[in-house]
Amino acid sequence: MIVRIRSAVIALALYIPFLLLGGGYYAFAMWVIGIVGLFEFAEMQKLNIFNHIGLFSVVGLTSLLIPQMYMPEILIQGNPEYLFYICSLMLLVFTVFNHRKFNFGHAAIIVFACIYIGYGFRFLILFREMGLETILYLLVVVWSTDSGAYFVGRKFGKRPLAPEISPNKTVEGMIGGVLTALLVASIFVALFQPALGAVNQVWILTIIVSLFGQFGDLVESAFKRYFNVKDSGKFLPGHGGMLDRFDSLIFASFIMMFWINLFR
Repeated sequence: MIVRIRSAVIALALYIPFLLLGGGYYAFAMWVIGIVGLFEFAEMQKLNIFNHIGLFSVVGLTSLLIPQMYMPEILIQGNPEYLFYICSLMLLVFTVFNHRKFNFGHAAIIVFACIYIGYGFRFLILFREMGLETILYLLVVVWSTDSGAYFVGRKFGKRPLAPEISPNKTVEGMIGGVLTALLVASIFVALFQPALGAVNQVWILTIIVSLFGQFGDLVESAFKRYFNVKDSGKFLPGHGGMLDRFDSLIFASFIMMFWINLFR
């Protein structure tokens, strides 16, 4: 527990300054974290990408993760997503000439990881561009959900939520997470008033974000079950890897961006 708390404090101490600075500083931090997450995907399938495969993987991830405002002018004119397509094709080419060590399954998972991490972290950067209150709202909802689900689940949890994927998660914990998020988010919105719509809309958004954040955690557990690993990585002692810490935020960022675009 001491190791877990210590690594959490260190991680927050490194993350918060970039969050407060925003702009290119935050984009850079999320890019570094995204690369770590990409290499964790490779590590989970016991794939070494400290080579040309990793180079094209990182370039593909970068083309999706970094918003255009921080992209070089030459890439903006040529559409950065085209660069992702090219990198994906090159990964497929590598399966032809090195199929014993890098096959279609490896390439497909790396391409998926680029999309999953790339857009998830891209949205986090864009939320920060919308204002500190917007990204803080998302963090508050996800983190309060995690805490509420943990403590309510331990105290009252009886019915397993997904026993074959995550035996310790319960239906009661899930509900407790949503209720905790509603309480904490209501206080946060009253104090800081992020531009997310009327109060009743924010309540609905909070419930949806809280639920999808928990789905993200379960999906990450499903990944680890599939790859037969305990944690996505060892970057954060006591917590696992970067993907273990950002799984809920990645899922929640997708649904929150959809919501903002729907009601903007």
